[in-house]
Amino acid sequence: MPQGRLIFEEAVDPARALAVGAELANHVSGEFPVALYGATLQGNAYVLGRYQRLSQVLPADASARATVLRRSSGGSALSVGDGASYAALALHDRSALMTCPPQRLLNRNVRGALQGLRLTGVAANYFGRDFISFEARPAVYIAWDADDAGRVLLEFFVCDNRSVWVPAAELAYPQRKEDVLRGREPTTLVEAGATARGIAALEKLAEGYAKGFRAEWQRDHAEQMNVAALLGLSLQDELPEIGYGWSHPLEEAIGFVSAGVALDAGGKIAGVRLAGDFFAHRACAAALERQLVGVAPNAEIVGRAVDAAYATPEHDVEGIRSMRTLQEAILQAVAVAQRENEP
Repeated sequence: MPQGRLIFEEAVDPARALAVGAELANHVSGEFPVALYGATLQGNAYVLGRYQRLSQVLPADASARATVLRRSSGGSALSVGDGASYAALALHDRSALMTCPPQRLLNRNVRGALQGLRLTGVAANYFGRDFISFEARPAVYIAWDADDAGRVLLEFFVCDNRSVWVPAAELAYPQRKEDVLRGREPTTLVEAGATARGIAALEKLAEGYAKGFRAEWQRDHAEQMNVAALLGLSLQDELPEIGYGWSHPLEEAIGFVSAGVALDAGGKIAGVRLAGDFFAHRACAAALERQLVGVAPNAEIVGRAVDAAYATPEHDVEGIRSMRTLQEAILQAVAVAQRENEP
């Protein structure tokens, strides 16, 4: 029966909420392997996923409409603030709640949230995507991160009385061939007739984990966390721009993927990054660089490196149907970098 820390806050700026979520994994241990933070949000902000490239996702004037933030987990850009709630679930390891094999981080660990949301009277379902649906309509965006220490963070963005999905017209991405929500309009707790919303709904979510996994919650306070140091980090676009050639966004199952490549004077790879709406263990990016830095790129070498970094059982990856998409993005980025390096 796991012991867990439980923290709630009301009317929180999104930057603070995301910073607490980012810090939450530092407050789990063998003794307290689970921690849950929940907050109602106020203000208005765009929230980028961990691997998204700002200039490809949002138009240049986006910051004039709302603050632009970055969260710890991967996935898509969201629009949050008044009328939305946030929850972060930190696990000391992927199986802290139940046995969790590779590629099942959401499938296994979202179950407590489903049970909790159903306690509010809504028909909450998970169909294997990056959201929870009320009946068949998206209502809670869910995302994950897994770090090198084996800790896992799930982030939930709950639509109380507003959608957190960014309309396609507000994105800089190309028009998709396949609708990411499969034609389903998002809904909210209010529209679905939930008996609780805001903090009350988050309390039910915590109750769902208590019932589903026999978790025992101990109330805690966010003041004990070093949140101030993380507030600035959430505002940065951490993907490199200077010296990198970037591919165009390529459509994938969950959104778009692009690559950035820097070349040295001899035409060998000096740096490589992947960007997009996918989820991936943090070790994937480091493994890709180990495979490719110092190498003269060609299709075969890049393909092997992608497989070694992103197609191994130890590294969870979601949202990418084919590793060939990553290979193509990197080769496109190499060609861009080569052109930019021409005298």
